[in-house]
Amino acid sequence: MNTTPNSHAVVIGAGIGGLLAARVLSEFFDRVTVVERDGLPDTPIARRCVPQARHAHALTARGRAAIEELFPGFTNDVLGLGAPTGDGQSDFRWVFDGHRWAKGISGVHLLLASRPLIEWHLRNLVCALSNVEVIGHCTAIGIITDPQRRAVTGLALRRRSHRIADDALDADLIVDASGRSSQSQGWLEPLGYPRPEEEKLSIHLAYATRRYRREPTQIDGDLGIGVGSIPTLPRGGLALAQENDTWIITLAGYGDDEPPLDAAGFAEFAASCPAPDLGDLISTAEPIDDGVRYRVPTTVRRHFDPAQLPSGYIPFGDTICSFNPIYGQGMSVAALEALILRQTLQAGGGRVTDRFLRAARPILDHAWEMTCNSDLRMPFIEGNKTRRARATNAYVARIHRAAATDPRVGTAFLRVISLLDRPTSLMGPATLARVLWANRVSDSGRTRPHLDLPTSA
Repeated sequence: MNTTPNSHAVVIGAGIGGLLAARVLSEFFDRVTVVERDGLPDTPIARRCVPQARHAHALTARGRAAIEELFPGFTNDVLGLGAPTGDGQSDFRWVFDGHRWAKGISGVHLLLASRPLIEWHLRNLVCALSNVEVIGHCTAIGIITDPQRRAVTGLALRRRSHRIADDALDADLIVDASGRSSQSQGWLEPLGYPRPEEEKLSIHLAYATRRYRREPTQIDGDLGIGVGSIPTLPRGGLALAQENDTWIITLAGYGDDEPPLDAAGFAEFAASCPAPDLGDLISTAEPIDDGVRYRVPTTVRRHFDPAQLPSGYIPFGDTICSFNPIYGQGMSVAALEALILRQTLQAGGGRVTDRFLRAARPILDHAWEMTCNSDLRMPFIEGNKTRRARATNAYVARIHRAAATDPRVGTAFLRVISLLDRPTSLMGPATLARVLWANRVSDSGRTRPHLDLPTSA
């Protein structure tokens, strides 16, 4: 992109997506300003306006690699801050569809840092860029355009320190990384632009999270446990080792199956999940907080039509697509979008929004389809349960069954959910043959990979 002297880009939102977008824009604009309505703490703690940050987050292998491309040395920096790392298969216990995966070496390395630590370190790196300014307690209140309403020219603001007059920033480009609650859609309507078409799935998911002291000997030195829900028992959870020798344990339930926050109820809910591992860990761990809750009523994907947006406005991250957070796709998809934004700007020319959204669509399609298909397994979730979705879920169930005895099948699936391979790779000849063989052997009665499931509490 050819920018004029004194070019200025503005980013709405200083979360993970906004910070990564700012890093990219710093290469192409003389000045970049990030505005954030929330305060920006000096330490790695969860911000008030990011309640989901208090719960377990996963940074996939491809997401970490994307951040590393933008900030070389990021991984080593975070490891130096105390975050554990390990192989996603040999150092973890996974139970999906009631089947406990066989251990194996996947080569997929996970960085187990908390969301607040990742965001805090990224913000420090972005703030160190000479042409980037990050402003806290600064709320975006409207988009400013030219008289013809065809192109953005600025962003109207309200700063906490200004009690009388609102403020404005001139802008050649605005990246809206304010998330699923983005207000800019409403700002566009008075300018004559329609709201984007929205695709929603009502999942009625409830989280509860507590943190515990971690001892190296717990769960035989493994670094995490993931227990997926099943249609007959719509609850599960995730335990991850994190910095400062802690465990973060997030339990989730669909519909009315909401995990309690009190210590006894939390432990009982964990023990009743489709595998006992989470309950076993909690029974040996010392709690260090009182727990927090988070609810996700719907997942949302917005289909922005570039022809119905002013030139110079780019929706980004959760503003475009807000996934079910239980699948850990959000941070990684934002990191991949940042690389796509860089490639779009490097190519130069006009129609930046159009080219960015078109290039990001395949990644969003894959992540959205994976998460929606998985949610639609739950009989009480209403949605378009197409023949393709039913066939996909039936095959994924066979994958989990095969992964109980064949580590290579587990590795193949782990690479897909880590965004390293496309979902179609699971239908490749080698993986397909292993899945079919393992299921045939299981059906013959020579193996019993399925767990005896507890009943719902």
